[in-house]
Amino acid sequence: MKRFLSAVIGFGAVAAPAMSAERISFQLGEFERSIPIDELADYAAGKPPGTALADILRLFKPSEKQALRKALNQSAPVNAVMASNYLSTALGRRTVQQLVKLINQPTDVAGHALAAALIEGAANGDSLSLIDVLQAYPLPTIPVNVGAVGSLLRSLTQQFNLQNKLYARLSALGGTPESGPDLLAAAQPGSTRFEQVSFSFKGRVVDSIKAGAYLPQTATARSQAPLVVLAPGLNTDMNALLYVGETLASHGYAVASLDFPFTSADTMTAAIKGTGAIPPANAWYRQPITVSELIDQVEKRWGNRVDTQRVGVLGQSLGGYTVTALAGAELDWPNLVRGCQQLNDPRTVVLNPAIVWQCTAPGRVVKQTSFRDPRVKVAVAVNPVTNPIFSSQSMSRVAVPMLVIAGMKDVFAPPVSQQLTPFTSLRQPGSVLAVQKNGTHLSFLDATSNLPAVITGPDQSLARKELQGMAKLFFDRHLLDQAGTPPLAPAGGEAFQAGSTPLPLLFRSSLTMQQLEQVEPGLKEVP
Repeated sequence: MKRFLSAVIGFGAVAAPAMSAERISFQLGEFERSIPIDELADYAAGKPPGTALADILRLFKPSEKQALRKALNQSAPVNAVMASNYLSTALGRRTVQQLVKLINQPTDVAGHALAAALIEGAANGDSLSLIDVLQAYPLPTIPVNVGAVGSLLRSLTQQFNLQNKLYARLSALGGTPESGPDLLAAAQPGSTRFEQVSFSFKGRVVDSIKAGAYLPQTATARSQAPLVVLAPGLNTDMNALLYVGETLASHGYAVASLDFPFTSADTMTAAIKGTGAIPPANAWYRQPITVSELIDQVEKRWGNRVDTQRVGVLGQSLGGYTVTALAGAELDWPNLVRGCQQLNDPRTVVLNPAIVWQCTAPGRVVKQTSFRDPRVKVAVAVNPVTNPIFSSQSMSRVAVPMLVIAGMKDVFAPPVSQQLTPFTSLRQPGSVLAVQKNGTHLSFLDATSNLPAVITGPDQSLARKELQGMAKLFFDRHLLDQAGTPPLAPAGGEAFQAGSTPLPLLFRSSLTMQQLEQVEPGLKEVP
């Protein structure tokens, strides 16, 4: 990894200042065409296309033109140091391997040149766009692989259409949605006082795991508190979801959370800085074990006050994978290997971060498949990463009611592949799919408001209140068996609508693959 980063920095230091790309070229039938990059930059800025670009755009559908302009304008809050650090990770290398498919040059040449362009393109500010990368490419002409560009453009076009139409089309299934429960009312804090306790414990793999608990004062040996465990996502920590825990604790729930030893923000930051070890390939698979160990610790420390035999779990992103496994979905390693084969197809560009990330080392795994913890009786998976590590068959083994929450503008765990399609395989009564219009991967996370709105989405404060309300209602109904609690979704094929603008929510208790294909033909094939 260090040799890779040195090569990238060395190539960038030598090549990037010497020249930069002026044109992109490609074969179109028997003829070679080229477009000045300045014309692409003007087109991205909203100007009419130049002569060369206009000649090419005549072959594009209107939706493809929109997708192209959107892709050209998309930027990320990345500087040169961040780009260098990212390229030193397995995920960064995998991303470059996908992007070099777009360039009709030998892989080693294109890989080094593209990595240099990513760093150089990010050196001029605090954001990085596709135009920045093209202009920083350290060769005068970028020869483009038309087939791979077509694959990417089709993917971007479909993604563009889905982001703009999917929520409305899902809402139309089964007729006009009825009004659902009042989430903001359910999110209001209760009157129960609770104490916060920080502790650490020894796990099977690492010596010290940081954890914390909220213990309500009403929890006694005669009236044990129900337990909910929070599982944070990749590069976050327990604090990102503790606001949900505070609400639950104020209503009498005991709550426990932890920092996962291989994927927490502290671990990832230390690895990037070089002050800590790089996490082992696919170390994330162990996370359900760590949550089970945390439940053991709560039993050991407060078992006389907390009911650890009926546990609810709530996880976001990689934590969503974790709670899905605890709920009974079995890891399908052969399905993971099959799903990762598309990354090696030179004609297919896969930029779905959830898939690229899962495929960093699919061959180096421990062949354990089941991490089901029978103490877990209900699960809430927020923007979960599920596919291809879980197959449709393994998702059908979920043994408890499950609330799956998807954001329509989640680019890190895209909703179709990671939440909607997996939900179609759930068979457990009481399960609910919640689709949040305009929601992103970070909508529900605390302490992320300093990031750009394109990543965090609108009105995070509202999003957090909606999650507090959803969690409270779902755990009350399925963990406490409070039958009088309003359901989040109606039975059958109809839907509820709840939440507020700009983040309304659609709730369904059932969704089939046939309905998804009705919403968008070929939807299940979206990578």
